[in-house]
Amino acid sequence: MGKRSTVEPAKRAEAVLSLLRKEEPAVRIARRYGVSEPTLYRWRDEFLEGGQAALAGKKKGEAAERQRIRDLEREVERRDQVIGELTIANRILKKLEARPS
Repeated sequence: MGKRSTVEPAKRAEAVLSLLRKEEPAVRIARRYGVSEPTLYRWRDEFLEGGQAALAGKKKGEAAERQRIRDLEREVERRDQVIGELTIANRILKKLEARPS
């Protein structure tokens, strides 16, 4: 897996707009911003997807919020399972303790 780009969002948008306007070849734009061509094209695709989502009326960050909710729900399920296992273990220990020796 490649390293994460450190190019600021404003610069990414600038690069994508240059690409969409066809001001220069993609290879030159990518070189100017210090990224690979595939990265530049990925930025373009993400940029266009974001624009389509905005035009469709989706709120900014809606997908990220849904993902966060799913992650939190998974975490709650995991904790519920751990609590259940600890409860069972606690009951077994109490029964063993209550047995006459």
